[in-house]
Amino acid sequence: MNEKTKAYLAALSFSAIIGFSFLFTKIALGYASPLTNLAHRYTIAALVLVVLHQIKLIKVSLSRKDILSIFPMSFFYPLFFFIFQSFALQYITSSEAGILQALVPIFTLLLASVFLKEKTSLLQKFFLILSVAGVVFIFLSKGANFGTETASLGFLLMLGSVLANAINNILSKSKGGRYRAMDMTSVVIFVGFITFNMLSLTSHYLDGNILAYVEPLGQMPYLLSILYLGILASIVTGSLSIYAIVRLGASTVSVFGNLGTVLTILAGALILHEPIYSYHVIGATLIIAGILGMNLMRKK
Repeated sequence: MNEKTKAYLAALSFSAIIGFSFLFTKIALGYASPLTNLAHRYTIAALVLVVLHQIKLIKVSLSRKDILSIFPMSFFYPLFFFIFQSFALQYITSSEAGILQALVPIFTLLLASVFLKEKTSLLQKFFLILSVAGVVFIFLSKGANFGTETASLGFLLMLGSVLANAINNILSKSKGGRYRAMDMTSVVIFVGFITFNMLSLTSHYLDGNILAYVEPLGQMPYLLSILYLGILASIVTGSLSIYAIVRLGASTVSVFGNLGTVLTILAGALILHEPIYSYHVIGATLIIAGILGMNLMRKK
């Protein structure tokens, strides 16, 4: 199996894990606040990395200079990405956030063309927009509405999250040639672990209920969700996305993120027994056609 095939498999695996992560996030948020959810998620991820390193299943080798070089990535993902997203969802619905999140490939394409000098053909740009249109169609059909009084603030905050995600894609490509994917993932996870735990504990302390930090851990559905989010959706996806971006380019891999929308719909239907409507099928078709088209044009 050649490197390009492995990179495509990595991108597909990354999309699949992210697609199902929305299901587990939805379950986890039924037991804990977004900040506590993130704190526990990154605590699990950090602990698993330490254990894997100790038993020599993975090797993390970083100098102080390496850490300082990779460190800026963590500001954009997970910190800015999740913080902007969490505050945005206080003002706009998840459907509205989903529409804006679909813009990540376009932001990535623009940044990659400027900073990484990545070139895409006119047909590739068409298929990229087709994929984004599929996501937007689904969320608009679900009833997104940006006309509320607070929508402007939520819109701006969510754009901040989208931009942070796109910048992270660019940095992953830029630094991926110098550092191993697991080394970069480890730095990002430990920064998330420290930051989100500080924010969560401070929040509970100010509320006068510090024990609220540990209360959700007694619930098995919450624990299973956090294990999925911490191990698969943090450690594994971090490494897979960096691996794929380095070999396929930031613009190409960012489009695969839209495939997560299709998988989220399937997960909701199969596990939560949520209905699938005609607009889901139409939107999913546009998303998949866009991804296939962009990558087929890439090979020519």
